[in-house]
Amino acid sequence: MITNRELLIKTVLYRSMHRGCKETDILLGVFAQKKINDLEDDELRLYSQLVLEDDALIYDWILQKSLTPKNYQNLIQKIRQFHKL
Repeated sequence: MITNRELLIKTVLYRSMHRGCKETDILLGVFAQKKINDLEDDELRLYSQLVLEDDALIYDWILQKSLTPKNYQNLIQKIRQFHKL
């Protein structure tokens, strides 16, 4: 039987890799493939919200072109550190 966490992980993995914007696909997809299982439950739920945001916003937050909303700051920092940005 699949757990809620496993289902959420599968959902966010798909959403991370199939965004419509190749740059964001790479930034989120590679991060999710390697690190999604390391996220605590609260972080995973927050990540599931993040992947619903607009690609252009996510891309700008990761590249520090615009201010990241407070609720996503730690998560965006983890993604930045993973990619060594």
